[in-house]
Amino acid sequence: MYTKTINEAEFCAAHARGLKDAELANQFGISLSTVKRRKRELGLGSNCAHNNRGLLAQRMVAEYLAGEGMSTEVPASHQAPADLLVNGYRVEVKLGYRRSAAVQFRLPEQRNSFQGQYQYHKDYRKDTDYLALAVLNDAEDALEYLYLLPASELQPTITLHPEQPFCRYQQYLFNLVPLRVACAAA
Repeated sequence: MYTKTINEAEFCAAHARGLKDAELANQFGISLSTVKRRKRELGLGSNCAHNNRGLLAQRMVAEYLAGEGMSTEVPASHQAPADLLVNGYRVEVKLGYRRSAAVQFRLPEQRNSFQGQYQYHKDYRKDTDYLALAVLNDAEDALEYLYLLPASELQPTITLHPEQPFCRYQQYLFNLVPLRVACAAA
């Protein structure tokens, strides 16, 4: 198998300057899959602000649930069907964006990968037991709201109105009871 040799120090330096995957691929004359593999081998994270915000929300949700006494695990593979395992349940974490008083989450069946070059099918109802809808505060350093919806409640677009009593999903706001049931049974 042919592998192109790249200078790891130069690769790490370019990554540290903030180059994204496509830019790294172009600069070093390698494919996007090689960039991703090399980053994984070198322990380098993403330079994509959107991806990093999602990982931040995932970490904050995991810390919050662990602080509530739940067994929380991040699957070892980034290709795992769900972001977290919480008391044995598969939990997908989504970060919502405020639009005035509303927060919207989009859950498309077709998701992009490799800078939009490929699409793959995401079946949330099959791959997930619960969806953790996270809203960060303005400083993005703490969870402001967390909704834990069962997979049966999933829609392609979910709009929350956290401060409104008429919000359809209000019953799921910081409702940890379903996740605690597995903890109590263990």
